[in-house]
Amino acid sequence: MKSKKHLFSILFATLLCSTNFLAADSLPTTYTAPSKPLNLAVVNFKTCVEKSKMGQKEQLSFDTMKKQMENILKEKEKALNEVAGKFNDMDYLDSLSPDAEAELKRQYRTLNQEFTQQQNQFYQVLSQTNVAIIQKLTDSVTKASQEVAKTNHIDLVVGEDSAFYNSNNLDISLLVVKLMDEAFEKESKDAKPAPALDIKS
Repeated sequence: MKSKKHLFSILFATLLCSTNFLAADSLPTTYTAPSKPLNLAVVNFKTCVEKSKMGQKEQLSFDTMKKQMENILKEKEKALNEVAGKFNDMDYLDSLSPDAEAELKRQYRTLNQEFTQQQNQFYQVLSQTNVAIIQKLTDSVTKASQEVAKTNHIDLVVGEDSAFYNSNNLDISLLVVKLMDEAFEKESKDAKPAPALDIKS
């Protein structure tokens, strides 16, 4: 029984090695350089975001959301400061009964806790929204860059921020923006109206 297990182990190892050799034989072992110079191009992501209709819309939506959240936090902070100010008014505190003073302290703790929780929540929402927007724009720029590359027989498109230097003649950002705008307009016609953003105070 022991010899059979040993034989099986040897056969399995031999089969595994044979498979690896076959896989290695199927991989290219040399690199063939292109017969002609590569046609290169550069895309400025910042330009695509700032000049494209999609980028402008996403930026406006983000700024609107941020402003709404800031206004809600300002109202909370105002209410919190009003309560905090009462603790600095000794005449007012002296006029309160022990129960009323305890209620004032409880109110301050509640407001402070709500403000902190809402602030953290808003920062998290803004961060997640920003990541989603960047990913959406990156996908759009990538797709448009691929289309421009195919149409103009470009072999390689790199991001401007990845290059230490590039000639302005290599920049295809505006061509990418043009295709992004065409895709955006088509999607806008086909898309259903998005529900209004509900930010609870």
